[in-house]
Amino acid sequence: MKLPMFFQPSILAVFASLLAFAGFSLAGQSVCLAQGDSEPRRIEIIFPVRYQVFQRRYEVPQLAHNHHPGGPAKGYAQVAMGLRIPSDSRQKVLYRIRNEQQPEHQLQQSAWKLATVMDRTDGQQPPEGITQIVIPVPAGGWYWVDLRVEFDGQSVGQATSEPFGVGEVFLIAGQSYATNCNDERLQVTDPAERVVAYNLKSQTWKVAHDPQPTGDSSDGGAIWPPLGDLLAQCYDIPIGFVNVAVGATSTSQWKTDGELFQRLIQAGTELKDFRAVLWQQGESDVIEKTTTATYVERLIGFRAQADRVWGSSRPWMLAKSTLHPTVYNDPVGEANIRHAIDTLIASHGFMQGPDTDRLDGANRGPMQSRRHFTGLGQRNAAAMWFAAITKELDAPKPLYRAQVPKLTDLHLRSPAWKSPTVYRESSVLLQDQQGANNARLAFPAEEILQVRTALGLESFQEGTHWTLDPTKSVLQWVGQPPVRTIGLDQLFLPAGSPNSYKHRSGNPEENLLYAPGKWFHERNIEITYRRADSIAIPTGTSPKSLEKTLRKLRAKSNVVIGVSGDSISTGLDASATTLTEPNQPGYPDLVAAQLVHDFDCPIDLVNRSVAGWSIANGLADLEKLLESKPDLLIVAYGMNDVGRRDPVWFAEQARKLQVRAKELLPELEILWVAPMLGNREWIHTPREMFFVYRDALRGVVQEGESLADLTEVWDILLQRKHDLDLTGNGLNHPNDFGHRLYAQAILECLNK
Repeated sequence: MKLPMFFQPSILAVFASLLAFAGFSLAGQSVCLAQGDSEPRRIEIIFPVRYQVFQRRYEVPQLAHNHHPGGPAKGYAQVAMGLRIPSDSRQKVLYRIRNEQQPEHQLQQSAWKLATVMDRTDGQQPPEGITQIVIPVPAGGWYWVDLRVEFDGQSVGQATSEPFGVGEVFLIAGQSYATNCNDERLQVTDPAERVVAYNLKSQTWKVAHDPQPTGDSSDGGAIWPPLGDLLAQCYDIPIGFVNVAVGATSTSQWKTDGELFQRLIQAGTELKDFRAVLWQQGESDVIEKTTTATYVERLIGFRAQADRVWGSSRPWMLAKSTLHPTVYNDPVGEANIRHAIDTLIASHGFMQGPDTDRLDGANRGPMQSRRHFTGLGQRNAAAMWFAAITKELDAPKPLYRAQVPKLTDLHLRSPAWKSPTVYRESSVLLQDQQGANNARLAFPAEEILQVRTALGLESFQEGTHWTLDPTKSVLQWVGQPPVRTIGLDQLFLPAGSPNSYKHRSGNPEENLLYAPGKWFHERNIEITYRRADSIAIPTGTSPKSLEKTLRKLRAKSNVVIGVSGDSISTGLDASATTLTEPNQPGYPDLVAAQLVHDFDCPIDLVNRSVAGWSIANGLADLEKLLESKPDLLIVAYGMNDVGRRDPVWFAEQARKLQVRAKELLPELEILWVAPMLGNREWIHTPREMFFVYRDALRGVVQEGESLADLTEVWDILLQRKHDLDLTGNGLNHPNDFGHRLYAQAILECLNK
């Protein structure tokens, strides 16, 4: 299903932030920096400005509650901060985010994070003399960002930003009912005053008390303060409005080369990212006798030109606003515009706003009044806009979107087998015969950067908790282990024992350690380290073979990805399947999240994988999967097939699937996945068969297809590691790190 335009993310625009502000004279926050014997210098925060609101993205309403494992999926924004600081290659900029509710002890414990310095965003260089950093900020606010600049490891100064927020931003256009032509000047009532308006002339944000900064000189009341209050208190986020509406204007006056439309373009350009255009207009077109067809044509033209200038599609929500009883009574003219609104929504992708024509009687001023809505009408119109907006905001979203804000910590574009830094590599603590508890690294480590539990709750320091052995590839634990260890006597158990599965290859009287769910996850530690060896690169991938899919991704078109696989592809034993921190899903969701982030395009993920399936099941289910008309089909089998010891049969099934898929969808591209290695001691996963099956699959791959070779990835990592270090159940499922390896290998075939 294609996402409505209302929810298509624009991550590049978010990264760009409000660079326009940097050229204006703003009172930034600053501190002095001292560099040796040189004159003190100053660090100045140019943007964000006070009360600026950034549009959030990647919220998932069905996961947005506070008790959701991994935290509420309320979205986030990449916030650009512009600094004037001394230029020095040795300097580092660190930051921490805080809010006014944060207690002092919690603030003191907040970890300082290294900021990413950006050379350019959205294809634009920062203004001269400005250093720009980009930080991920969760939906909410008001926030302050504390900055610290370090030279050669020494802190030389700090600064704090003005308060800003991440929430919902709306661009308002239309005529008098959208301006300050209503009876009562209303005030923002949100206790934290999280409803703000942007003034295009002064280029500042202020609390959105009436009158609003609009495109005309109206000075009465508006419908927007109560709408902002409702949204802020419902979603617990700041709300920003930018209003370019002008009273008594018809669509003929909003022509694309005219002043009104150019003001709309200017506002959207300065915002960079916002949720939607809220269009409250129609009365003047009733007066001008505008036909239905003309109104439809004009609105389509407005949106198309705005999209061209802004560089991406923006949704427009249309109110039915044709009734003006203090000026005219024209049912036929009103019906023409109302029908035009219906046509635009039904046939042209516009979104349905409120029908404010329903507000009559006490909602409108008396006949002698030109003040439009009464105070009651203003509040009711706000409530109607609230209902229309929340219907869209609360619509279910793909679950993978909740992973986008977490991608920075997942490092899916830094494959463990070819990156100089290995991030969050998993290991269990195996207790040897002397009682020592050790964790194994896949590669020798030049420097250990972090050791923590897989739950992410504790970190551990060298010397105090662990030491690195002379080979630089084993962490030896000092004192009490942080997680439960696994003894050698637990690896092979008598038949019928708890936490075991039959049976050990060559010994049917012994079972293997088997514990699906969170058993292994709770016993994993994760190590981040810089490698001391040369880089080994698997040869099984062909990253230039999926050009059709890559073209669609680069064009920001909707891309449908189908997945056919076994239990690994369902995500089994990833922490999300047991509602355990960090609540990471399986690899298909990780791949979709990374592609959405990288290419700023909507992804439809259709996963029909079923636990226990072999490639024969995937072939039988193929036609149902292809009903979704995928652009890319990920086919991931083998774990449940190698026990047959028949690679010829496996290749035949793969070719049948390939031929049938191309018959039904000639433009389809296929990404084959050779599976991870199963436990070498399990009778159903003979180690040597994985390589034979992988080679058979290589013979199937054709032009326009690619192979992600997890068999080779596992083989590389298991040169020094134990099978249990990468497993989620002890036998044949990956753990969180393993699912990240799957995602990394697949994404290598879809490089930006």
